[in-house]
Amino acid sequence: MTHRQRVIATITGEQPDRVPADYYGTPEATKKYLQQLQLKDEFELIQYLDTDVIRAVSGPGKIKFSREKEFMKNVSSVSEVRRLSKEIPSVDDLMDNSPIVAAREKHSDYAIMTYGPGSIFLGANSAFGYETCLMHHVLRPDLIRELIKCSIDWAIEVIDKLHRDTGDAVDIISLEDDFGTQTSLYISYEMFLEFYKPAFSEIIRHIKNYGYFVQFHSCGAVSQLIPDFIEMGVDILDPVQVSAKGMDIETLAKRFKGKICFHGGIDTQKLLPYGTPDQVRREVEKIIKIFEGRKIFIAPSQNFLPDIPVENLIAMFTAPRTISCDEKPD
Repeated sequence: MTHRQRVIATITGEQPDRVPADYYGTPEATKKYLQQLQLKDEFELIQYLDTDVIRAVSGPGKIKFSREKEFMKNVSSVSEVRRLSKEIPSVDDLMDNSPIVAAREKHSDYAIMTYGPGSIFLGANSAFGYETCLMHHVLRPDLIRELIKCSIDWAIEVIDKLHRDTGDAVDIISLEDDFGTQTSLYISYEMFLEFYKPAFSEIIRHIKNYGYFVQFHSCGAVSQLIPDFIEMGVDILDPVQVSAKGMDIETLAKRFKGKICFHGGIDTQKLLPYGTPDQVRREVEKIIKIFEGRKIFIAPSQNFLPDIPVENLIAMFTAPRTISCDEKPD
């Protein structure tokens, strides 16, 4: 299988020739590994580790635009929320998707992942300010609903432009929004159902109309939301923060194996920075065995950070990624 075929087989629940893997790290971590391994750039690192996914992102358009944080902090009317949300340049002026096309042309046998139209919940936090935003969910839900409506409109414009510019160059669109802390959800489960599940469901339907797979990124303790992610149409959950409450890989496998693809699970908080290479390899082998080699990516539970030794990075990606019949769990 090519890297791309392997990833698609994994997402769709087929048996790949081996479990796909994905490297993603902070710029500081990547720079450290390139220096230690005497490699030229991130693609050489991807080749060295034999991973399967290339991240390709849009470039800036001809107009640069930014907003100050908390620019809606003192807004008190729905009409003002809409006015401020719509007073931005066009999506064609703000985004250049040619780097994504170039990535597909250069890396035809890899799966291409790009990032979606921005966060909704975290975007609201940034617009209103964290405390004000949380209070608005209770005291001014009309303002939250209006901002979400505007966010959906923007998301659809971004997705339409992506398809218009890149066609089928992209395999996976990753939606990024953090609903979990280390121990619980940021907001109540009922608020997620009321405000955010319908919004993301609409966005995901639009993405899937174009044939893309959907990854949903949410850090933290989000096991309560996984059934909803599945109903929303999410194909891949990222990053599987196994140190968070209720996110241990065995429990997730018992509840959701075969229903959604898990991207991550190799702990970056304790195992990778402080464990031994043998411990890292055993964890990789355990996860592959638990999931019987299906609907799982070998990937970190967060971005690789500079505190993770290169020896553990190598151990993670050189551990065997296949499973034989006699290794499958009882």
